[in-house]
Amino acid sequence: MAFRKPRENKIGGKFLVEGLTHEGKSWFGLTFPKIGAIDSEAGLAFEEGKDIEINGKKYNNLKFVDTTSDLDTLEEDLDAIMDGEIEIETLLIDSETKFYNTIDIGATEVEERKARANGKNLDARSKWGRVKNIVMKLQQAKITLSAQGKHVVSTAQAKEITDDKTQKVIGYKPDVHKSLPFDYDVILRFFAETDKKTNERKFYAEVLKDRTHVTKVGDIIENCTYDVWKPYFDKRNQSGSKLETNFSKDLNNSISGVLNRAEQSEQLAKEFRKLVTSEELKGESEKQQLIKNKLKELKIEVKNIELTDSKILQELISYIKTLI
Repeated sequence: MAFRKPRENKIGGKFLVEGLTHEGKSWFGLTFPKIGAIDSEAGLAFEEGKDIEINGKKYNNLKFVDTTSDLDTLEEDLDAIMDGEIEIETLLIDSETKFYNTIDIGATEVEERKARANGKNLDARSKWGRVKNIVMKLQQAKITLSAQGKHVVSTAQAKEITDDKTQKVIGYKPDVHKSLPFDYDVILRFFAETDKKTNERKFYAEVLKDRTHVTKVGDIIENCTYDVWKPYFDKRNQSGSKLETNFSKDLNNSISGVLNRAEQSEQLAKEFRKLVTSEELKGESEKQQLIKNKLKELKIEVKNIELTDSKILQELISYIKTLI
């Protein structure tokens, strides 16, 4: 633990931009300074090496591009940026939805193979636990970049929210893991409308969240660009202190810890099953009831025991051993 007195720090903004197809999300991302882009949909290929013009101002800030939807490549790119191998001021991920789909498919395949090997059905809870861990790992990397003073811009496809009774569209949400939006400083919903008089297509952004307080929730900004927030971050980077938190180290330790605990939990789950079916406990109804009571006390679901924290499982096993 290392408390410090509050101060203004140099920090990059984390922006989540959602919207339907062709509503200005990617162009908004391309207005940020010195961009390294991870293009998972090959959509930015149409903008490479070209000026884009918004509000009469031209932008051509794309410096590096990696066209990929591979998770290992994404992780390598994030590590390279964190380690300073690629000098950029903004990381643009276009889009998060594609990577989320890749994580979902990969986790499903892993759990299906695991289920087939054990002669069981797919465990949805185990699958989503795996998805959440991967999402958390990638989000920690983005927080690291923000702490280093780099901006992170994530685009996402909007998903319709419908009324259960009428099936009418009542809103939108980003098609990403449900935990993703919490980590972002600014969340914008992009949409487009056609001017009835001029028949011109106009692009807008609705502010859903803004920790910088530059804008207010509910504000509607036409032709939204990074320039809205540029003075705020320029001021912080000129006068603010450098945030010394080493999220890169925390990230590696966290990932290692997650994997180690997962492996420990699987081993302890096997040990639990071996103990409760041992000769010493066969026919011991009183002891079996005590074990059931302990499971309830520790809030452990036997069918998902592999997902239980290893420390809790260790407590359970130590208790069972006192009964043998």
